This record gives sequence, C-alpha cells and structure tokens, in this order.
Amino acid sequence: MTKQTSVRSGAGRATPRSCGQEAGRSHRPERSRFAPFIVSLAAALSACGGDEAAFAPGETHVTAAGHELFEDTGDLERIRERGTLRVLVPSTEEAFLPRRGSPRAVDRELVRSFAQANELDIQFILVPEHGRLLRMLRRGLGDVAAAQLTVTESRSQVVDFTWPLASADEILVGQAGTEDLPRTVEELNGREVHVRGGSSYFETLQAIVANEAPGLEIVPVPEEVDTETIVYQVSVGVRPLTVVDSHLLEDIEAYNDGIERLATLEEGRQIAWAVRVVNPDLRSALDAFLVERALLPETEERFTGDLDGIRERGVLRVLTRNNAVTYFLHRGQPEGFDYTLARMLADSLGVRLEMVVPPSRDLLIPWLLEGRGDVIAASMTVTPERAEQVAFSEPYMHVDEFLVGPAEGPRYERVQDLAGAQVHVRPQSSYYETLRELELDVEVVEAPQEMETEQLIGQVARGEIPLTVADGHILQVERTYRDDIEPLFALTGELGEEMPDPARIGLEGQRAIGFAVRPDAVELLGAIDRFVEDAHRSTDYNVARERYFQQRRTARVGSGVDEAEDGRLSPYDGLIQRYAGQYGFDWRFMAALAYQESQFDPQARSWAGAVGLFQLMPSTARALGFENLMDPEASIHAGTLYLHSHMTRLEPGLPFEERLRFALASYNAGRGHLEDARRLAVEKGLDPDAWFENVEEAMLLLMQPEYYRRARNGYVRGSEPVAYVAQIEDRYSTYVQILPPM
Repeated sequence: MTKQTSVRSGAGRATPRSCGQEAGRSHRPERSRFAPFIVSLAAALSACGGDEAAFAPGETHVTAAGHELFEDTGDLERIRERGTLRVLVPSTEEAFLPRRGSPRAVDRELVRSFAQANELDIQFILVPEHGRLLRMLRRGLGDVAAAQLTVTESRSQVVDFTWPLASADEILVGQAGTEDLPRTVEELNGREVHVRGGSSYFETLQAIVANEAPGLEIVPVPEEVDTETIVYQVSVGVRPLTVVDSHLLEDIEAYNDGIERLATLEEGRQIAWAVRVVNPDLRSALDAFLVERALLPETEERFTGDLDGIRERGVLRVLTRNNAVTYFLHRGQPEGFDYTLARMLADSLGVRLEMVVPPSRDLLIPWLLEGRGDVIAASMTVTPERAEQVAFSEPYMHVDEFLVGPAEGPRYERVQDLAGAQVHVRPQSSYYETLRELELDVEVVEAPQEMETEQLIGQVARGEIPLTVADGHILQVERTYRDDIEPLFALTGELGEEMPDPARIGLEGQRAIGFAVRPDAVELLGAIDRFVEDAHRSTDYNVARERYFQQRRTARVGSGVDEAEDGRLSPYDGLIQRYAGQYGFDWRFMAALAYQESQFDPQARSWAGAVGLFQLMPSTARALGFENLMDPEASIHAGTLYLHSHMTRLEPGLPFEERLRFALASYNAGRGHLEDARRLAVEKGLDPDAWFENVEEAMLLLMQPEYYRRARNGYVRGSEPVAYVAQIEDRYSTYVQILPPM
C-alpha cells in the first residue's frame, strides 16, 4: 500500500506575534499619523527588489526584478564574448556580517576566483526566493547558480551540477533545552517539521513519511524565508523543528547557542553549483576549476605560513572585533576604520580579504597563534605583555588614553581632585595597566571582560558608572554621535597636561596601535611595515581617519519648514511629488525623509559615502539602475524606489503603519539589523510586529555585546534608527498640518 505524504499548507508568517497585544496596536497611539500616507496602495505593493549587499569593489549586482536582466542561454564561448559571468544567488542571505568562512561567503569567493581565472567580470543576480533559482537559470537569466544547492534526483533531471563543493549531512534540529524532543526518525510520528517546500529537506521528509514515520506532518515555510532564519525561529520556540545542512549548521552555531542537534536524516548529501544542461563547456570549466582548488596544498582552515603562503592561497584572514570602530555593518555595507585599513592592506598584497571575528576579545591572540587568522587588525594597543606573544607592525595610529566622564558631571581641575573616585575598566585592557602604573588615588572597578569600551562610555553618559577610560580614537568616534560625555585628562603622555584640540583627539598621542602577526611571519611583518609607511602618506588613509573620527554622524533634527509659509518645503517639491505619487507615497512623507537625510542638500555626502538628497550608497543606487546621485531627480527617484523596495519585502500581513516604520528603520540601518531586532523582540517577549516600545527596544539592545555577538548581523548603533523613525514621523506630522497633500 502506498503511503501518502502529510503536508499542511499555509504555514503562517515568518515572524509571528509573540505577546498578547491587539494586532497592529502600538503602545504609542499618538504616533498613528500615517493615514494620509497612502496615495495608491496597489502601487506601493507592486513587485520590486533591492538588496544592500556587501560586494567587492568593481562588482555589479542586480535584483531579480532589475531592468538589467536579459535572457541568454549561451555556453562558455558566448559568456567570454559577453565578458561577464552572471551568478544567481539568494538575496535573502546577502546582508550579513561574516564571522569566518561561512558557506555563503565560500560560494561567492570561489565563483569570484573562477571569473578572475577566466578574465571575466562578475555580476551577482539577487533572487528573493530559493525556488526561483533554477527556474531563472533554465530561462537564461543567469549562467550559474552558486547557492549551496543540494544535489537531488529531481533537480538533476532539469539542470547539470558541478563537482561537489562540500558533502553535508541533513540534521534535524530543535530548541536547546526543550523536553521530549525527537531523537530518532521513528519519534517523528505525530510531530511537525517546518521546511521550505522547494528545499531538498522537503524531499527527505517526504521519504521518511512514506517509509518510516507516516504520522510526520511537514509544514511548508514560505520560499522567501532562508534556512538560517528558520533555524533561528526554532531556537526561540517560534517553530518546533526543522532540518539544516551540517556545514551551514556549524556556521549558525558560531553565534546561536539555542539549537540542539537531534538526529541525522541523510548522510553525505552533495552540495554543488548548477548550470544549464545545454552548457557542457561551462560545466567542464567549472569542474576543472574545482578540481584544481581541491588539490591546492594549503586548504586547511588553520594555516601558519608566511607571506608566500598567503599569496599562494590568495586570502588574507584578518582577525578583528565587531564594534563601532573596527568592523560593523552599515546599510548592508561593511564599515570600520580597522576594516578599511585591512582592505587596503589586502589590496596592496594582491589578495582578497576575509574578516574573522572570534566570539570574544580574549581569543584574538590565541586564534592568531593557532593559525585561524594571519593578522590582527582590531585597534590593538601595543603593550609589553602582548609584545611577548605576537609581533607588532609599525604603528598605524598613535593615541592617548583619556579619563572619560559625563558632560554634566563634576569638573576635575587637578589630578588630585580624583581622589577616591571610581573608574570602571576591563581587567585585561591596556587601560587597567595604565591605571596601575600611574598609581592614582582612585578605586579601579573591574568591568566585565566581554564589555566593549563604547558600552562603558554609554554607562558613563547615563550616570550608571562615574568614570571610565578610552583610547582617543574610540572616544572621538563616540563624540561624533553624542555630546553627553567629556574627556577629562590624558592618562598617557604628561598626566593632566592641557587637553588637545577636541577635533584632534583620536588622531595623535603616545600609545601605539598596530597590526599583530605571528612572531615567525617575518616576511608578512615586513610587507605590513612597508604598507603602513606608504599608507601614512596616502590620501585614502587620511580620508579614512577623517571619515571615522571627525565627521559628525548624529541624526538631523529640526522641522525643515523654513520655506513652508509660501507653500514650499524645498526647490524639489515637484520632483518629490512626482515620484512619491509613482510609488504610492505621500510626498510630504518623502520630503520628511529627504530632510532627515540631507536637509534638502543635493550635494550632501555622509561619513559612510552616501550621496545626494536621499543619501543612497552608490552601490545601492547602481543596483536600482541609477548612476548620478548628485542629480536631484535621479536621487529622488532612487530614494523613493529604495524605500518602496523595503516596503515590498516586508510581510504583507503586517499592520501598514508598522510596515512604514520598519521600512524606515531598514532604510537607515539596513534590513539585516531590523530582522535581528525583530528576532530579539521575540526572545524578550516583545511584539516583533510593532516598532514603538517593542522592536525599537530590541534595536537598542543590539548595541550591547551580550546581544549583538549572537545576532546574525552583529553590532548596530541602535539609537540611530530609533531616533530616525521618531524624528521623521514627527516631521511628517508637522508637514501634514501645514501643507496640502498635493
């Protein structure tokens, strides 16, 4: 007798409401001011894409709905004539912060290497649903699908697969610590397992229903929800069980400890790239490339070679920290002063850059010595204790250490005035050593080792602790955001000497900060020293210092109604009205957004490189089909389209006013950070479908190491999107009162 697969359709939303609020109700009813917003709901919900991916310089990427797509099923010769390899990748996995060699990053780096070896440019095509990858490939909308695809019999009937990139087991997982979890296939009877219907996991579960557990219920998850999100939802109890490849699971476990492995459902499944059946030459070239890569001598994860080995491998692995100075994700783009220098260093060596973020600061040096990275670039102060373990390069920056107090706190005129004061610092920091060496008459309080300096500065600003110590460059970054802290004394150099010009704090001082390498990496150290010498004279280095340590970054305030008395907000009202109407927005809302971003200055440039009236990143604008963001019309069109794309990627079932707020938060901080905040809201018993007093609270928590270290996209200065959404909504309310809709 043939057994039927049990499948339940309609799995519900990806992030359901977790607390008992009435659907769509915010705790701030006075903020429900979006009624005039809709001009055309149908236009606002039309299909449009857009991912703020972090791609290598010079690469292009378009969305599956982008106008640059074209059909071409030609083989390798045709691709070479065209000069561009089109690579289909899942867009739902783009905006993430790499912590090590994740499967997604491996796919991208390998296909980049293949394109480079064949003297081809590369174009990544972002596909919002996994189920569309192979359909688009077969239509000729891309040349290869590099998407960690499991080789299955059904897929092999419609596409060709390359040699496998990896072999993986399919693992059943559940929420860690949950009682009565199924640990064998037979125990799946009567259980629900949630997977995408187009995944290989679905086929595996169908076979289990047919042969071993007829009472298993397979619940389809929407195709646009990626596996990593499904696993997260299981880890917080939103879904009961799911299935995940072992190599992807290892990557997830690096930051999410809420998952428990239960049973292996399939062993040795092959993971490969897909090409069209009619492209045998392309498949053969990819196969030959993968064979060559598989047989390279230096392929193990731990590598302790010198510069020659790094160049042979083609990768510089840089160990760093995920925080507001060194390395973070901003609007989907990797940023950070140390990251920028690391990228410049990798370029100078002619290799690609791979950032490695250990789970704790204490592991930076051990991981370097173990060969998990080649160099440390983490604003690491040179100290005698550290110099006994690693070799430091010539300093790429000199800083002083400053005692930091609240702006409205007590004024210390002399060092002696500090007698009896409490100073909170990490025990393994250079600050702790400085305070001990100076033998000041202060009480040194040991802060938790996992806390970042920025977090301690925040505690000082809020009055939770009286004083802390910070390197000048970290302090300067904080001062570009806030004015509620003050540097009191420079603890290095001449103690208590006259304070330097505040604009120069963080750019000069007595303490050296350098790259660190293994003591036996002599050639690498020499190359880094030459790089540092050249970098100090370069424009790029000085631009980076100004960008990260001097340019103000706080959200714009004010109403932006200087010209409203004559019925105009800006010289660009007509253009804003045209494109707002085209995409279904109230023009006054888009004007409020434009003022927040640029104060209606079409030549505005942000510290991160965003340009124009709507402050888009150039790479984002190119993905949307725009080049000259200094042109007001292009900037207005691109900014409106970009906000529209954020709207359409949110669940249609969300209350509309919350979709607007979430879209604004995504516009400001990036979609990945918004999704992290919504996930965290579920954990905290908050409503993931409401912004005020719910997701905004979770966004603020993502400034704290205990939360952002296990967030998919890491650190975000959550106070920025929180202020951003509130200020735009308030400004919009003002515009509605004084100006007509059109």
